[in-house]
Amino acid sequence: MNKVSVDLSAPSPYVEQDGRMHRFKRRLSYGFAFRLIKRHFGSAGPKSVLEVGTGSGFFLDFFAQEYPTASAAGVEYDERLLEVTRARAPRATCIQGNAETFDLSPQTFDLIVSFQVIEHLYEPERLVKQARRHLAPGGLLILTTPNLAGVGARHMGQKWHGYRDDHVSLKTADQWKSLVEAQGFRTTYSGSTFFSGIPWMNRMPLGLVNWGLLTVFGAWRWQQGEAYVGAFVPAEPREPSAR
Repeated sequence: MNKVSVDLSAPSPYVEQDGRMHRFKRRLSYGFAFRLIKRHFGSAGPKSVLEVGTGSGFFLDFFAQEYPTASAAGVEYDERLLEVTRARAPRATCIQGNAETFDLSPQTFDLIVSFQVIEHLYEPERLVKQARRHLAPGGLLILTTPNLAGVGARHMGQKWHGYRDDHVSLKTADQWKSLVEAQGFRTTYSGSTFFSGIPWMNRMPLGLVNWGLLTVFGAWRWQQGEAYVGAFVPAEPREPSAR
């Protein structure tokens, strides 16, 4: 049995309550993902999506609103979160499974996303390998994860909120990019978010600046932000070398 970082004996810190303001903030937090999706797929959008690690189901809910004819699926290890996701995104087919070993073959997906999940895995490359197996030709993979190269991580030290007992795989943006590419992907976007990991950047009036940047841009092509954001497509097979 694979080792996991989820403590099922303690209350889950990832069960999110619904509410108008919280939903508004969560929708803003996924703005960058929908911009990446639209840039890759155009106005037609993807026909199918798989979310690895559904959390409380907000993304799948927003995705269904954005692309009502697309099919949606999710994988979540924690049964408590799975129950919340099924209630919040009832159109999605969600199953209990491990992000390192999930297998929905022969099913493939146009879009695979995983938000703030890969840092919870002892062998994060296995999630990427499974995503490569399940991604349809021309598909897109989007990953986010805490960024050890970010301003918050570098200046707050052990007080940085990215240091948690269940965050067992923390890396810099460049290290994440290299890990994904080693599993047969080509990077189409590599950047990071802004300053949400610095407490005083979330207080007024600076909070307006931080949320304004998130609303307008979502992420930038820089390596200093709170969370790494990467978009990837399957790499073309290498041509055999001439002899």
